[in-house]
Amino acid sequence: MKRFVSTMIVAALTAVLAAGCGDDKKEEAAAGAKPAAPDAGQLVFVDWGGTNTDARIKGNIEPFEKETGIKVTVVTPSDYSKLIAMVENKTTEWDIMNCDAYWGVYAGKKGYLEPVDYSVVTEKLDPEVKFPHVVGAEVYDSVISYNTEKYTAETAPKNWAEFFDTKKFPGKRAMWQYPVTVLEAALLADGVTVDKLYPLDLDRAFKKLDTIKDSIVWWNKGAQPAQMLSTGEADLALGWSGRILTAKDEGSPVAVNYNQAMRIAAGWVIPKGAPNKANAMKFLNFVSSAKMQAAFSTRIPYGSTNPDAVKLLTPRAA
Repeated sequence: MKRFVSTMIVAALTAVLAAGCGDDKKEEAAAGAKPAAPDAGQLVFVDWGGTNTDARIKGNIEPFEKETGIKVTVVTPSDYSKLIAMVENKTTEWDIMNCDAYWGVYAGKKGYLEPVDYSVVTEKLDPEVKFPHVVGAEVYDSVISYNTEKYTAETAPKNWAEFFDTKKFPGKRAMWQYPVTVLEAALLADGVTVDKLYPLDLDRAFKKLDTIKDSIVWWNKGAQPAQMLSTGEADLALGWSGRILTAKDEGSPVAVNYNQAMRIAAGWVIPKGAPNKANAMKFLNFVSSAKMQAAFSTRIPYGSTNPDAVKLLTPRAA
């Protein structure tokens, strides 16, 4: 377990972890597509895939194409190592990519990204998600989720300590094969308070993970936790809020508990040498508007980085 998680940490910190989050067949087909030649009317957009990208296409990309006349080529999944390789080899083909905002801060400091032109990106945004090389795209949570045929809101784990209690709450746990969130959950389960989490006590986190290692099934694509819960492969899961709630709306026997949820901001980044950088800045401003963020949140229940977007949602969506 320790070697396994250590390997993940090294991968993440060197920015070569390229975890895809959509449907395999769709991703493979899109990843092999060649973007059009650089043109004033082109934009290559890179996203995680699956329901997240479906919501983005309908809510944001199609309106952007209609308003600007710029043709958008969609590529999935987002791939940190590929972006770095293209920039280092001066073969950048992508114009804008969705990523975890904290990775964007790292990549920007390393010189892999174009600086954001805030004379173009002028929409109102939460100051906490405005950085020199990253602009907040959406907000999501890693949450405790469960199979509603096995647990109810009353009987399911209410916190990470209970999630790690295999005696009181038996069954397989689906967990994200990505170090930061998993280690945070383990330490919270072991009694560490939020304000004392960092710097992470890795030995303590590994020791806590070892207590449930026989009950863990790992996932690395966003759709998997809901699928695992629905099929009975797992009874509990650390999953992304929007994916679980979308599956619930589609009839899957799944639900979430927001207590001790771990909020993460996704971000927009523009790779160094992007062939259509000007169009990427236009797109970035377009999708940062309250109207466009609300259109996205209506299709998949993730939060917005424009504080005015929630005012445009129905009470249920909000």
